[in-house]
Amino acid sequence: MVCQNTKYLPQQDVPKSSGTSDNTENLMLDSFACLGDPLPYSFSDIFPSMTTLKSAPAVASSLSAMALCRLTGIACLAGFVVDTLVLGFPANPGDLAWRASFLQQVGDRSIILLFGMALLMYGFMESRAWRKRFAIVSLAIGIAFQLSCVMVIKDSSALQKQALGRIGDQATQIETRIAEARTNPELAAKLTPEQIESAAKQLSAQAATLEKNAKTGIFRAGLSSVGNLFIVGLSLLALGRYGLRPHKAR
Repeated sequence: MVCQNTKYLPQQDVPKSSGTSDNTENLMLDSFACLGDPLPYSFSDIFPSMTTLKSAPAVASSLSAMALCRLTGIACLAGFVVDTLVLGFPANPGDLAWRASFLQQVGDRSIILLFGMALLMYGFMESRAWRKRFAIVSLAIGIAFQLSCVMVIKDSSALQKQALGRIGDQATQIETRIAEARTNPELAAKLTPEQIESAAKQLSAQAATLEKNAKTGIFRAGLSSVGNLFIVGLSLLALGRYGLRPHKAR
């Protein structure tokens, strides 16, 4: 049967290939157009099952990506926890050197924690309950990291004072021995005044070098720890706030 109502026919030629969904849509639309009235509905309204089949691969791909993110996120968090437990054993929070070293190691590995939390947040994006749990954990860890920055600054200052005091005490002891050598007749007979004076100058130069190295080393270590903890802590706070927001269904 030839369609007489040509005003509803499509202006472009129908592809000759058969068996595809696009050809099926064109043929069925042409059939409805032959009835003489324009279609009040779109093709997706008349045949919703066919459009659903088209989006099925995209949905499956999204679910696979979420599952992969969950697996990777759990692995990152497990590795971070194991490293933290190993570095902190045996625990001695009261010791200044142990606390400073522990916080520095945690700061160096904190990016793994951030990466794992972000992957888990995305992996459980469709579950509001799990997403809220991870958001609360992110906020708590972020606040702890921010408070740790203050502790690192305080401990670095205390460590610097201890190191400089230890160097000063050792230099004082050696200077005392040099002074005794000058007044001791037995040692004075073995050492010339020039040798004693040269030893005193070398001692002063070594003490100044040790003090400079101690200040620089402790300052760099503290600054690196504070930078890592502050940036990762701030990122975790932002991640937690994002997780607590209502999620719009796609």
